[in-house]
Amino acid sequence: MISYSDTALTISESLQTNAIVWIHSLPEQEMGPSRRILEDLEGLATGGGFPLFEYAVRDRAELSDLFRQLTVKAEQGLRPVLHIDAHGTVSDGLMLAPSGERVGWSEIIEDLRALNVATANNLTCIFALCFGLHLYKQVSLKRPVPAYFFCAPPEEISVGFLEAQTLAFYLEMNRTSNVTAAFEATLGGVMQLFHCQGLFFQSLLRYIRTYCVGRTRQDRLERMVTAVLRRNDIVNPSSAQLKQTRREVRESLKPDQKVIDLFAPSFLIGRAPAFTYADLDRILKRSVTSRLSHPGTASN
Repeated sequence: MISYSDTALTISESLQTNAIVWIHSLPEQEMGPSRRILEDLEGLATGGGFPLFEYAVRDRAELSDLFRQLTVKAEQGLRPVLHIDAHGTVSDGLMLAPSGERVGWSEIIEDLRALNVATANNLTCIFALCFGLHLYKQVSLKRPVPAYFFCAPPEEISVGFLEAQTLAFYLEMNRTSNVTAAFEATLGGVMQLFHCQGLFFQSLLRYIRTYCVGRTRQDRLERMVTAVLRRNDIVNPSSAQLKQTRREVRESLKPDQKVIDLFAPSFLIGRAPAFTYADLDRILKRSVTSRLSHPGTASN
């Protein structure tokens, strides 16, 4: 059972986890800290903790093949914490040793999507590499979320911090079965966490603000009115026809529960949304009230 709070939204739902999958792709001379952590995790597994599966990947082909294997195992019941231990850059994505190959964030996110779909949205990801959070710039409301939980740093991260906090995270998670609390007490000092429900909530807020209000909404309305008239073979509409069509299109563009219902099945991979449109509307109205109270404040 996990508990998560974000933007006045409290979530409590089940997360299945039954293994730690540790993928590393570091130069041999940099493996010391990882080996020490892995030895401790092996001891934790022997003492009744999650079983540990360690994989070393040298190049893009091995990484792709491993993701395919993990996806098959997830279809058979694997529900892992996926720990990626490597180097990363903003522009090139994941760096693999010893080949020196780069795997772009857009490619990795597709592998994660396939794996998370196979886990029925029970995948936890720990991207213990510099700039790992940039992968989540590839998230789309129209596509399955890459992980139930995704944890990564937005900037560079030190080996010292990872060595000090990684084992502590897994110990706390094993002790309490609460991923969020374990993360906040350890890796959360530098890394950031995205929960799929919180991410869905924030993404819908952005969608509504972008496409359902303001100038963008007006442009969209006019395009839809034109499309409806063309579909109905109305070349020279009367004032009454224009008025009626605009009323119908305007009504269809009003955001409501159907916005959630449209995106949730694919994005959340079958999980039920943890909120309703009333929750979104409360935040939207609060934002409008804030802007009216502070008219000189710029907003995006």
